Amino acid sequence: MTTLYWDCFSGIAGNMALASLLDMGASRERLNEGLRSLDFSEGPIGLIIEERMVDGIRGLYFNTVDDEQAHRHHEAAQGHVMGEPHDHEERHGSHQHYHDEPEHSHCHNGSHDHSHDHDHDHSHDHDHSHDHDHDHSHDHDHSHDHDHDHDHSHEHEHEHHHHDGHGHAPHRGFKDICGMIEKSVLSARAKKIAIDCFMALAEAEATVHGKTIDEVHFHEVGARDSIADIVGVAICLDDLGVSRVLVAPVHLGSGFVRCAHGLMPVPAPATALLLKGYPVVFDHDIKFELTTPTGAALLRGVGAVPVDLGPQTFSRVGHGHGSLKIGRANFLRAFLSESEPVKKNSDTVALLSANIDNATGEELGFALSELMGAGALDACLVPLLMKKGRPGHQLQVMVRSEAADKFENLIFSLLPTIGIRREFIGRVVLERGATTIASEFGELAGKLIHRPDGSQSVEPEFDELVRVAREHQLSLRNVKQRIVV
Repeated sequence: MTTLYWDCFSGIAGNMALASLLDMGASRERLNEGLRSLDFSEGPIGLIIEERMVDGIRGLYFNTVDDEQAHRHHEAAQGHVMGEPHDHEERHGSHQHYHDEPEHSHCHNGSHDHSHDHDHDHSHDHDHSHDHDHDHSHDHDHSHDHDHDHDHSHEHEHEHHHHDGHGHAPHRGFKDICGMIEKSVLSARAKKIAIDCFMALAEAEATVHGKTIDEVHFHEVGARDSIADIVGVAICLDDLGVSRVLVAPVHLGSGFVRCAHGLMPVPAPATALLLKGYPVVFDHDIKFELTTPTGAALLRGVGAVPVDLGPQTFSRVGHGHGSLKIGRANFLRAFLSESEPVKKNSDTVALLSANIDNATGEELGFALSELMGAGALDACLVPLLMKKGRPGHQLQVMVRSEAADKFENLIFSLLPTIGIRREFIGRVVLERGATTIASEFGELAGKLIHRPDGSQSVEPEFDELVRVAREHQLSLRNVKQRIVV
């Protein structure tokens, strides 16, 4: 099993996620082939995949030619916000530009089937001016260098220019984007990953704007650079064979972003919805958006599990750089680890606990029943001797991470506790499935359990044992002894 772990100490943005996967060895050829197969009405898309050295850290930078040029034009018109220097002044090394260009022309609104590798022995102070014997006039379908997904403007590089003009970029709907993906040459798994991410984003946008998924028309995320981020991540995850994604607490930044509907606080509304159930950090010293809706949609769409990792053995590490200096390292770090497939599943759950010394036994018993009835994975009471010699109990409730808020409210409503501790813990669950057991009492429902050594065992469901015991006036022990499995 191949596990990806994203360390989001500087948030997560679509292009940084893609760059981190490329830096770990995902195929650039498969990425280029897959993205070129998307039938954009604007024409084929040009990609920038560039090695950079930022603050002494080597990594990869990914962007589209459209987005990069639009950002340069905006910078030229507006100047650097707050006088911040950009990482472009420090990068060097080789970079690879995949441009889909028409024959005998260097304009990026046509079709060209080959890519160019440009190796330079000078520092890149030209900020993607692309002086490579190409005219490189581009169609500027939008006017900023970001994720383009919630009507504001800085996905790719944790940027700061929240101008909301997208030129003539089409506002594609969820069905439009899914149609493009389905018609592409992507593998079935890559298509599913990409569509799942757009579904997560569409559901969040629909909730924010009080519409249905079919009524939602993406603005910035409908631009092809943002589509390239999500689809590109799907291609790379499939290429690397990633079967599970884990994520560290997600840093958000702070401040405001300009959306089509005006200034919005960080995190933007769609981002906040997408990150429900994930541990997050508000960085009040960073007045920029660190995690964008596209980055959050990637986490939600791939089913990333929040976890604080214990001991791990990594086989690869990748860095995906942003372009803005934010006062500290600004890249997304990715780790890849390999493990032998076994018949067990690992996930992360929330453990809610509270010490209680002022509830009756009846209240405690009723609370356990209600919590399990509401869908808790497990609930128990542990006897305690509390301060001042008072006897008490610790309530422990295990729930799915995304349901933690719901169960905290339920605990507060059932018991007199005034404080609940929340932990996210990893667990390992043996693989199991439903089965039937032939017995002298007829067929009984049971579960088939796969052991790590390859063996299997069968256990009757407890409710079935209770039913048989009552019907035949037997004890549970007697029923179990007479059922041969």
